[in-house]
Amino acid sequence: MAEAAADCRLLVDPPAEGAWNMAVDEALLHSAAEANLAVLRLYQWSAPTLSLGYFQSLTDRRLHGASAACAVVRRASGGGAILHDRELTYSLSLPAGHPWAADAAALYGAVHRALIAALSADVSQAPTLCETADDSRPRPFLCFQRRALGDVLLEGQFSPTGSLRQRFKIAGSAQRRGKGAILQHGSILLEKSTAAPELPGWRDLSGKFLSAEDLTERFTSRLARALSLATRPDGLTRTERDAAEGIVRDKYGHPGWTARR
Repeated sequence: MAEAAADCRLLVDPPAEGAWNMAVDEALLHSAAEANLAVLRLYQWSAPTLSLGYFQSLTDRRLHGASAACAVVRRASGGGAILHDRELTYSLSLPAGHPWAADAAALYGAVHRALIAALSADVSQAPTLCETADDSRPRPFLCFQRRALGDVLLEGQFSPTGSLRQRFKIAGSAQRRGKGAILQHGSILLEKSTAAPELPGWRDLSGKFLSAEDLTERFTSRLARALSLATRPDGLTRTERDAAEGIVRDKYGHPGWTARR
């Protein structure tokens, strides 16, 4: 007998500033743990924003001149810096008791395979999963110039790098845990940004335009099928909104958090 689909709240949010986006993800992680419900959120950014990985130094942003004028926020998850602009961002929070919550690596791969299925609907050459991590040192400042197992890569030609076809990273994710629950959030580059012109996105490599709205619909349905989730449209509760406002004030919007390393 097939396993029954687990209830999953679905939030499709309007573009917002960096501190708010990070605070909502954290509030939903706590909510998933306490209410024992999965939460899938898809969102965008109201202005080009550089998000630093938890362990990165704020002073290192000088390494990337193209984003010098952009807002900056520090994530609670690790990895390299991400320039959020022409992309779709997602977060998935699963309670401790969910079947996919225990194995972080398996969850990472399952989410990215669902994304590949969504992106492969109308192209002849599908994206692939990265099978070999690049652990060279020093590590690039930008996350999308790094390679980790399970990242989503797409082969194509991108003029700033020359005439040869190469495989470029177009999607990556990071994870953290809280109260036994797990949060996985990640970015899918739809096209290059003027604040990170060295990074091609889906349109630059495939030659096909894909809106954030269309990808949201495709990705949601395939992810729900892959993880046996029964998604239902929802919004933030008053408790979650109040919690996110407090997290912005005390953490993601606070200069001490941003400059902590």
